[in-house]
Amino acid sequence: MQRRDFLKTSLSVAALSSLPASSLAKGSEWVNDQLTDDWPIARLKESENNSIDFNGDDINRPHDAFWNIDGYIEKKGGEPKSFSEDLDVVIVGGGIAGLSTAYYLRDKKIALLEMDFRLGGNSKGEQYKNSVYSTGAAYLVEPDQTAPLGSLLTELGIWDKARRESSDHTTVLYNNKFTSPFWKGATDKAAADNFNKVFKRLAEIGAEADFDYNGELARSVDHLNFEQWLAKEFGDVHKHLLEYFQLYGWSSFCGSTDELSAYQYLGFICAETGTLMAYPGGNAYVAHKMAQKIRKDAGDKSLRAGSIVLRVTTEGDSAVILYEDAMGVLKKIRAKQVVMACQKFVAKRLLPQMPKDQADAITMLPYRAYLVGNILTKKNFQSPSYELYCLKGQVPPSPTPMRRGDRSFTDVCFGTWAQEDKVDHSVLTLYHGIPYDGARQFLFNPASHDKYKAKYLQDVEPILQTMNLGMNDVHGIRLTRWGHALPLSRAGLIQDGLPQKASESINGIIHFANQDNWMNPCFETAHHCAIEVATKIKGQ
Repeated sequence: MQRRDFLKTSLSVAALSSLPASSLAKGSEWVNDQLTDDWPIARLKESENNSIDFNGDDINRPHDAFWNIDGYIEKKGGEPKSFSEDLDVVIVGGGIAGLSTAYYLRDKKIALLEMDFRLGGNSKGEQYKNSVYSTGAAYLVEPDQTAPLGSLLTELGIWDKARRESSDHTTVLYNNKFTSPFWKGATDKAAADNFNKVFKRLAEIGAEADFDYNGELARSVDHLNFEQWLAKEFGDVHKHLLEYFQLYGWSSFCGSTDELSAYQYLGFICAETGTLMAYPGGNAYVAHKMAQKIRKDAGDKSLRAGSIVLRVTTEGDSAVILYEDAMGVLKKIRAKQVVMACQKFVAKRLLPQMPKDQADAITMLPYRAYLVGNILTKKNFQSPSYELYCLKGQVPPSPTPMRRGDRSFTDVCFGTWAQEDKVDHSVLTLYHGIPYDGARQFLFNPASHDKYKAKYLQDVEPILQTMNLGMNDVHGIRLTRWGHALPLSRAGLIQDGLPQKASESINGIIHFANQDNWMNPCFETAHHCAIEVATKIKGQ
């Protein structure tokens, strides 16, 4: 299944959620918790209102290790001769998939090894004074409370702590005005019937279609791109809708409508005809709550940030995991099971016993980059909505490395909306999905940070003006880079079977749990893949 089905599925997680729940902090009061340095939310100093370089993924340490793993191990003194510990499960990767896996296996002897010095993957956030905002994944689509994700949020004590917004309030920026409701034709009232027709059909598909990866919808439309599906389904579509769909593809998938799978795209857009929910700090809030619970039940050493895995092999009926800890010391663990909750292109480098056909499938999986800019204002304001896309009234062409387009960001999330803007500094979060291959090489240029910062400040000015703010009201801007974070939901991948082949367990011991199991870049997919692998391990 994929994003739409995860919201309603009745998949039982009772066996995985048998540990007693405990009361946790309510609302956004959690920001006053005693935080250590590796939680998903980074606490900033007052002087850090402006970034001087990209935050986000670290490009130096992993590149030093992964391009010559044997040489790196030799440089560090060679593989230890003895095991430092014996565990039930080792989880490689501390994003949502890894944390979810650890959460459901927290009654076992586990160790989650996260390469970054902060947990959360790209579900991280920052706290500046009392303002908490996302630097990556920012919201969820509201699930049924009895579904696995709804049950997780309930167990964590945070089901009622999110702020919600229905599709009836979808707002866009058009002609320098906040315009709503978009789906009812607010940008062109004469064409309201066209908007209503499209929205009604998407809502019908979301309510009625079978979104199972092996279901009829996948078989019938995965090979189509979303642009082809729109033309087949509706014929002519209003240009504002086409522009919105293009920008949505860039922001949500880092891909354009002429390359994204219609099946995968429908799983996202149909789900969003319902209600979205956002927490202070975005999805980092949920990651933080899971990490708290895991450490409480499985011990402080169950989550180990700053631990870079170098090699995973199987020996008999167990696995051997070689890693460098946060202090730079090589250690070796023996475990009954391993879950690779990192991206497949990383996992491939760490698994010398991977079958060739599986490695070849991973090589064919595409990934894309995105940037996030967070603009802090000197004073707070009341956000007009949670999110808005910036429409210009014309459909932008699909970018390429040689023709990158003129959109420095596609949409704006009001970063402190979930806190009802009851903060010292409100935040505008600018999302810039980069929808073409090879973008990473541009982002690693030493001048990129300052170039993008200047461009964001220039292009955000009309939005500030719409809110009766000016550049003098900007307190600072912080930029986050995710170099190859998102799996690209390209048309035909599911029906070609590449993600399925790439995600096959190895020797019954090494398993995979990541959103790229299904090339579907969302919290819901990562969480569901974690449930699948935890259920498999519990049953062995």
